[in-house]
Amino acid sequence: MALKNIIIKRNIKKSVRKVQFFNYETAKSVGILYCIDSKTNFDRIKQYISDLSNRNLKVYALGFVKKPEEIGITYFGQGNFNFFSEKHIGKTGKIKEVCISDFINADIDLVINFTTSNNFYLEYVFALSKAKFKVSSIIDCKYSDLNINYDRSKDLNYFISQVDHYMSTIKKA
Repeated sequence: MALKNIIIKRNIKKSVRKVQFFNYETAKSVGILYCIDSKTNFDRIKQYISDLSNRNLKVYALGFVKKPEEIGITYFGQGNFNFFSEKHIGKTGKIKEVCISDFINADIDLVINFTTSNNFYLEYVFALSKAKFKVSSIIDCKYSDLNINYDRSKDLNYFISQVDHYMSTIKKA
């Protein structure tokens, strides 16, 4: 078992959450986790967050930045957006940044992981999140309540359209 899985498993045992189904019709709050890998994708995520806010949803956004020096230069002053990098989570899983703890402990109805590839740091935050319903694009994600499998050759816009489709269509049985 990989070290990352051991760390997540150990810390997830301490985490308690009540799983409930939510979609865009029933949710009052949405958490967005994403990796900033290009300005285009970041701009698209910002637009999507704005769209969710226009639906009267309270949005919590947390972005992972691969280069920590970019947080202060490129992304500083981006409104209510919070960012972190690998330096904000220790090798043993200790969280060193308040915005990460705040996201994990926030009373969020629905959290969506917009990362299209495995990223330990986002997976860790996603796993520990106390959100009531979790959605991910990672096929083998053990921590989500709904995995949306999509064609990986498509871009972020396509995945967002899939999330919109499922979160607007699926109803509680």
